[in-house]
Amino acid sequence: MKNLLLFFCLLPLMALAQEEAATPAAVDTTIYDFADEAPRFPTPCETLDTTAAVKAECAQIGLLDYVNSRALYPAAAREQGISGMVVISFIVEKNGLINRPEIVRDPGGDLGIAALRSVVGMAREVRWRPAFKDGKPVRYRFNLPIRFRLEEPKPYVLTLRDTVYVEFSKPLTFTGNDGNLTAYFNENVDYPAVGEDSCSTGQMDVQILVRPDNTVSVQDIIDYNDLGTDFIFAATKAATQSFGQWSPAEYNGRPVTAAYDISFTFAPESAACRETLDNYTKAVQMIAEGQLLTQDSTTLDAGLLKMDEAVALFPMDGRFRILRGQARLDNNRLMGACEDLSLAKEIALINWYDGILPLICRETE
Repeated sequence: MKNLLLFFCLLPLMALAQEEAATPAAVDTTIYDFADEAPRFPTPCETLDTTAAVKAECAQIGLLDYVNSRALYPAAAREQGISGMVVISFIVEKNGLINRPEIVRDPGGDLGIAALRSVVGMAREVRWRPAFKDGKPVRYRFNLPIRFRLEEPKPYVLTLRDTVYVEFSKPLTFTGNDGNLTAYFNENVDYPAVGEDSCSTGQMDVQILVRPDNTVSVQDIIDYNDLGTDFIFAATKAATQSFGQWSPAEYNGRPVTAAYDISFTFAPESAACRETLDNYTKAVQMIAEGQLLTQDSTTLDAGLLKMDEAVALFPMDGRFRILRGQARLDNNRLMGACEDLSLAKEIALINWYDGILPLICRETE
């Protein structure tokens, strides 16, 4: 009986001990500025049998190569002669992912946002080796300095197949149709019959390359209204048929390859589409008027209302979405900017805002 009584007396103690053992250890959420091992950008050195110091040196070189290849020098900074060092701060989480990037030093001229874009891209593409403290991975605040230096700009840019000049001693000139390029396209772009049933209407931007031998090729097409392949083919055909109707650009007296941007609108011709065409003309005018009004804070709301009316008429027009989205972004209307620019990317397949869209849209969550 005494032994049985002793056993029952011990039961509460045993249960308490089991409860204490089941209580999970406290999770360390501290963000450290110092650790036994700082986080490292991933490189092939991580697989080598070498010291942590050597791996850290490799990581630093790899990180700088990655960032320098993606942090493009902004046009605003070039025009204003601004250079200097940007510092981007971010947290390397225990799982190696990057979180909460922010600009902590910015010389101006959009250098800060250019550096931030490269880090946002890295957050999507790269998983770091985390920091370690007492043998365990920890959260770590990493400060990344990125130096921008002004260099003498080259008179050309390199594409996949061509050296395309952007500075000329003589510009590229259209000589056909008495020099009237707009009239040439109006006469030579055939509206595809497939579009008449749906009254497909919209704008395309075509960038062509004209080479010294006067051959013409299409470098890029932006289909703002997702008109489709028949319309893209019609635009491409008209552009390439302008072969022989250009006076090539020259640099230092020799002919060079140059690009030319052409913008035109596809408009249906059937009487059944007259209302659609009239509405599109009205919408284009409202977008232009709204764009002017949004440049003044006193008429901002009126300008955005004008743009709203145009978008209501053609909600899937990528160009309208871009113009309203940019106006919203310029005036810190981030939720609307996220909506417009995200949809424009889907419609027109543009990548202009890829660097900042994650930031804009995250601020609206």
